[in-house]
Amino acid sequence: MIQESEKNIISSLRKKDYPFALREIMEVYHETLYWQIRKVVLVHEDADDVLQNTYIKIFKGLPKFKHKSSIKTWTYRIAYNESMRHLQKEGRRSLVVSDEVAQHYWNKLSSDPYFDAAACEKQLHQFMAVLPERKRQVFVMKYFDGLTFEEIGTLLKTSPNSIKTTYYALKKQLEESIKRAI
Repeated sequence: MIQESEKNIISSLRKKDYPFALREIMEVYHETLYWQIRKVVLVHEDADDVLQNTYIKIFKGLPKFKHKSSIKTWTYRIAYNESMRHLQKEGRRSLVVSDEVAQHYWNKLSSDPYFDAAACEKQLHQFMAVLPERKRQVFVMKYFDGLTFEEIGTLLKTSPNSIKTTYYALKKQLEESIKRAI
């Protein structure tokens, strides 16, 4: 589905049909972009605002899209940048999450009517809540979003080997955390 949609988006860009390209991007990537943003900004209402800003940036950028990356990678990068802008505006860009913020995150997450956590899942989210922003992004993009180390490296402007090292260290920490909790 995504490959065919990506072809449709590229075709519409060549025809300069930007409204169609945006609709297609929204249809294919909406849920993925929302959750990518939500994992960074943590709060549903903020994620909705950031997603709206992301779509505006995507639409404005469509005429300048140079096909140097996939549509998916390009939209992820825009969503990531918008998420970081939001955190900067909120004064949280380089903040290592405190216990209070982690607890607030967990309270918001567990009060979400769509969230049903088992013991391991609860531990996963508690683990993620206290990660520094950059490490959380690496973990989320690989574990949840299934991006390759190369794609994550492109998005975060760092080497794939550095991303790989960070991810596997985090994965080991998580496994140890879950073992202690169970």
